[in-house]
Amino acid sequence: MRWLSADSMIPEVLVCGSRDLDLREFRSLISRQGYDVQTAVNPVNAIRRARVSGFRAVILLLESGDPDWLESIPVLNDLFPALPIIVVADQDCLETERRAREGKIFYYLLRPVDLPEVRAVLKDAVAHAC
Repeated sequence: MRWLSADSMIPEVLVCGSRDLDLREFRSLISRQGYDVQTAVNPVNAIRRARVSGFRAVILLLESGDPDWLESIPVLNDLFPALPIIVVADQDCLETERRAREGKIFYYLLRPVDLPEVRAVLKDAVAHAC
């Protein structure tokens, strides 16, 4: 968490995904909600960032059937058991949802995302991480 003053903090959120455009859009969306957002383009980078930062939540932007990010969920669970993981995925892939839910995820969102829902889920995830 980045400190602004003795009384206020900006929660850090890690947004992960393989597509640059998705990462930029989500980074912008989450930043406007008052979060300090970092991004990771692969699971190894995500784990490295999570080891050195005080992230309060992770958002995984999954492509249909993306095995690398799906396999990273249990690894993140093992390394950071209190870190809420929010998955954002395409609507048409039940197999992706099944595999994501095999890991311990905080919430599963479908694209296109609804801004009020993202806001509420992220707020709950950050509070849960306390």
